[in-house]
Amino acid sequence: MKASGRNHPCPVCSRVKDADCRWNDTTILCHTGTDLRSGDTLTINGTQWAFIHHNGGFSGSAAVFKPHREKEPSRGQRLQTPNTAQELLSRQTKRFQWASALQEFHDAFQAAWDAPDFYNCTLHQLTAALTAINNAQECGAALKPHLRSIWRDHQDLEQLHRFRVESQLKTIAFMAQDALEFQQKNDLGIPCPVAVHELAEGL
Repeated sequence: MKASGRNHPCPVCSRVKDADCRWNDTTILCHTGTDLRSGDTLTINGTQWAFIHHNGGFSGSAAVFKPHREKEPSRGQRLQTPNTAQELLSRQTKRFQWASALQEFHDAFQAAWDAPDFYNCTLHQLTAALTAINNAQECGAALKPHLRSIWRDHQDLEQLHRFRVESQLKTIAFMAQDALEFQQKNDLGIPCPVAVHELAEGL
């Protein structure tokens, strides 16, 4: 098997610092781990690889990937493929809309994340920071009810965005709570975002 190294990055995690990750044409053992679930797939150099389990390798701690093989549909089972050009166009349109909404949330979160420390900024900067946090929160609150159906209907979007979105939803809820406590402590009359910890629940 090939081993990760300076000139041989792991095909899953791009590890080059040591030889812990190993792979060949039929198996990838990635020691960085993964947030994927059994059966989820990754596309590597045009080939789909399925995540199998987390207990591979000599240490029993490597994420194991195998070439993906589509299951044969059971009797009476119908493949979820578009039946008409109109249905395909509708699915593509929805995917584009959800991809845009996910990117909008990422951008809103980044603006909130980049806000300066409350204790070391001017009043103008503080107002802008609180506004950014509030905008990110509102964007996340609007997106969250649709996440389950997005992940179900567009597996590539789930693969690209799910871990990041769930982490950001939790983080922005805590950022909003910090902003609220800061304003209460300092008796500021600036409109304040309402912390919504339910954003981080049920993910």
